[in-house]
Amino acid sequence: MKKILFLIIMVICCAAAQAATYRVTYDVINQKKVSFTVTVNSDRLTIGQNVYSLRQLGTITNSGLVFNSYMYGLNQNMLCVSTASVTVDRDMFTRLKGYIIIIENKAYLAELIK
Repeated sequence: MKKILFLIIMVICCAAAQAATYRVTYDVINQKKVSFTVTVNSDRLTIGQNVYSLRQLGTITNSGLVFNSYMYGLNQNMLCVSTASVTVDRDMFTRLKGYIIIIENKAYLAELIK
């Protein structure tokens, strides 16, 4: 009985540990500040106040960056999240740092909250 209880607790902890929340701060394409959160769980995605079903696809490597890729929602939209933080020089005086998140062909820069 103790082994089964321990196994159940470990499964719950692993599922909770895979959740990541990002605070999106910058729209790369339009080059302006934005503010919303993205939470990626094992089977659910939350963008702002909207909740979608989520399916993980795998990893994509592009220009030396590795992205985790996902499909979400009924229309099977694509979401990619970089696995490492990057630094972007906006201009000569501004340097932005964060994770690249691509939502429906729009690139954002975000910071990892948890």
